[in-house]
Amino acid sequence: MKPSRPSDTLAIHNMLRAHTASGPAVGRFVTAFGAVDLAALQGGLSTLDSPLRSAAEGRVEVRRGHGRSVVGVFDLVAGQVDDLCGPELLAPWQHWRGRFAFVMHDEASGDCLAVCDHFGTLPIFYSAHRDALLVGNTFGPLLRAPWCARQPDPAAIFHYLNFACIPAPLTIVPGVRRLPPASLLRWQAGKVDVQRWWRPPYDEDLDGDADTLAADLREHLVATVQRYRPDGSDWGCFLSGGTDSSSVTTILARQHPAERVHSYSIGFAEAGFDELDFARIAAEACGAHGHFGSVDEAETLAVLPRLTELFDQPFGNASAVPTRACAALAALDGRSILLAGDGGDEIFGGNERYAKDQIMQRFYELPRPIKSLGRWLGRCLGGGSSHFLNRIDNFTRRGSLPNPDRFYTDDAFASEHFSELLSPRLQTTLTPGLSLQFMRELYAVSDARAELHRIMALDLELAIAQNDLVKVDGACRHAGISVRFPLLDPDLVAYTGRLKAHWKVRGLDKRHLFKKAVHGILPEAILRKPKQGFGLPVSVWISQRPAFRAWMHDLLLSPRSRARDWFQADFIQHLFDRHVAGAWDYSGPLWQLAILELWMRQHLDGEV
Repeated sequence: MKPSRPSDTLAIHNMLRAHTASGPAVGRFVTAFGAVDLAALQGGLSTLDSPLRSAAEGRVEVRRGHGRSVVGVFDLVAGQVDDLCGPELLAPWQHWRGRFAFVMHDEASGDCLAVCDHFGTLPIFYSAHRDALLVGNTFGPLLRAPWCARQPDPAAIFHYLNFACIPAPLTIVPGVRRLPPASLLRWQAGKVDVQRWWRPPYDEDLDGDADTLAADLREHLVATVQRYRPDGSDWGCFLSGGTDSSSVTTILARQHPAERVHSYSIGFAEAGFDELDFARIAAEACGAHGHFGSVDEAETLAVLPRLTELFDQPFGNASAVPTRACAALAALDGRSILLAGDGGDEIFGGNERYAKDQIMQRFYELPRPIKSLGRWLGRCLGGGSSHFLNRIDNFTRRGSLPNPDRFYTDDAFASEHFSELLSPRLQTTLTPGLSLQFMRELYAVSDARAELHRIMALDLELAIAQNDLVKVDGACRHAGISVRFPLLDPDLVAYTGRLKAHWKVRGLDKRHLFKKAVHGILPEAILRKPKQGFGLPVSVWISQRPAFRAWMHDLLLSPRSRARDWFQADFIQHLFDRHVAGAWDYSGPLWQLAILELWMRQHLDGEV
């Protein structure tokens, strides 16, 4: 029996400012299918009548044809939305390049299909209840559905404390799910089925002469970045001073030298975090018009109460603060699109932990008696107030594990401190290995043979698709601009997957082939610079800035936070004490706990 449907088979709610049968509109979308009482739903989804947060929510397009209706957000570099409403039921999105998230509805059968792009850069949330389905590209309205209990999912909280984000398909509440990257949802006869339609391929069939391979990689890189160049002049580039953003900016600046590219960079006063000198070197070398700003402790404290507005769910990556500031700098300068360099580390082999993992693998391959002796020595040295000795303990502990367990220890805070951190109430509903099992399942589905590629595939799924891209998209949407990710073009990802693993990391030499490929594109100072990332100096502020430490301490140990009965207050105090003493850097988990509490107050409690 078919599920009943509202009279309008594709319910485009009045959050859209305007739409026509074939034209674009600006806004967000929520669609309802099946036995949904739209009158009751409208009351439950009161935010649908609120003003749009920004035009950068995306260009919502509504299409109809051949008995199918389509609504979605599209920023396509290659591909045509009209193909979805052609006479034949095809899957053209497999050949699209760019960003997209859409819902297709068959008006005759009532079936529904929802699809997100290769890396899920535009989210799709859904909630199924009996024979009703809600689908949207924003979380809040679905949370207000009458059947969604506003109670957090303990498993989602646990994953968040390990990964700094809530990985799909989970969301912060059990009644709503998020579509994983490169996935499609089919809804037929009231049943939901989710499938992956793409994963990064690793053919690993390219090897040979270094110069030839470097020239070929350079050709692919340049052509890909140029293909993502927006039309017009109201766009620019993120420029951190690292190799990836510098490559994107330089390639575009040299493509049309007469059309000066604008770049945007954010720095910090704290040594070891600021990369503005390198950003200036990169901008000057390619002739870009560099714009530079900074973020400090006072500005961060001022923006923190609003930081949770950037993201649909709790999000614990502290670099969201400088990313937001960078996007705001570009918006004030009149930009509507920014190009980002995210993904380069994960396809070229630039992450520091890839090299560290190779060293740990050598320890792991030692004869068992030697390895056991090393682990015993590490345990004897660790546990005190010496950061150096604790690192030895950490190395021997991690090096004694196989992958992906070894790789997971970078993201295992809640697992490692399960009994100390979580309240007895939460412990009864969870197991310490929950997040590790999630990572093991992702590790198992990769088609890569080389171990390096398998952990790079993990990073593309978690660190990139469900963390970094969420961060950049949220920051840009909040500033009123959109973003493109040329280094995550599926063809470029597939090409780098063909390269043997030793062309990415050799011992401690990261990006081995990439550095040869961009020789002459990037200044030597950029190629030689140490890896810094784009981290906020939270560790320094907690240990050295009393005002910042007091804010975080008071938030996490407040009566309101304790009343949730999620975490043990004595252990949180212990984290502060050890961090300030320099025994270990606990800034990451402390920040994540603080953002979680802020998000709960604003989005589930209804106040800050």
